[in-house]
Amino acid sequence: MASIQCPGCKAHISVPGLIDCPRCQTFLNPPFMRKLAADESRANRVSNGSLGPKEWLGLLAIAALAVMAALIVYRLAVPSQSQIQDRKVSEALLACQQRIAGTAEYGDAETPPYSKNWAKGDEFMFAWPRGSFHFKNGFGVSMPMSASCTGAISTGEIQHLTVNSKDVL
Repeated sequence: MASIQCPGCKAHISVPGLIDCPRCQTFLNPPFMRKLAADESRANRVSNGSLGPKEWLGLLAIAALAVMAALIVYRLAVPSQSQIQDRKVSEALLACQQRIAGTAEYGDAETPPYSKNWAKGDEFMFAWPRGSFHFKNGFGVSMPMSASCTGAISTGEIQHLTVNSKDVL
């Protein structure tokens, strides 16, 4: 329950209609009583379940934040079709890079750098121009290399692979 403090004896008064303090008979001026009545009214509204405009606005703000948080979590947890497609293209690129590096005959092979997917739809096609990566030859000399890799995104299968214009697959 809301209360005010008597300016004379500092007693806590919780009866909204009083004019004088019941303890010291000090006049309770109207601003104190209006504050007490407003506090009492607010406490009654909350306890009765009826909320004022400020309370409703606060609840709406909290609800809006909860909905936004749920949407963000959903967006992070459930990828879109374009995100799934991008992941499959990245996996295909990695498979091509590893397969190309695995063709080096004398070890110390550089993995080809990132390459853009030049194909559309369910196909992938990556190309590396001569000199974009190097393999060592039998004499230990670093040689510039070129490669291309094509396949299907849905299966991730490499269908054609060339390294230095020689078909590997």
